[in-house]
Amino acid sequence: MGSDESYNFVFKVVLIGESGVGKSNLLSRFTKNEFNHDSRTTIGVEFSTRTVQVDNFTIKAQIWDTAGLERYRVTLISMHIPGWL
Repeated sequence: MGSDESYNFVFKVVLIGESGVGKSNLLSRFTKNEFNHDSRTTIGVEFSTRTVQVDNFTIKAQIWDTAGLERYRVTLISMHIPGWL
């Protein structure tokens, strides 16, 4: 928790799926309210955060976008997300 940010919960969400199904746009829409019809393919792992209020709770969501290509998925997730595997 940073000194200028406080929250009650942290949720880590990993987006996993085939290449080209919209994982990156889901991340972009939720965290930046943007949608790009011509988005590029994710290489490796990208993540972004957003803090939201739900009832009286402040929730920090860490959304991880993985590459859709199977050969990258397990290696990258295990390297970047401690405790995943």
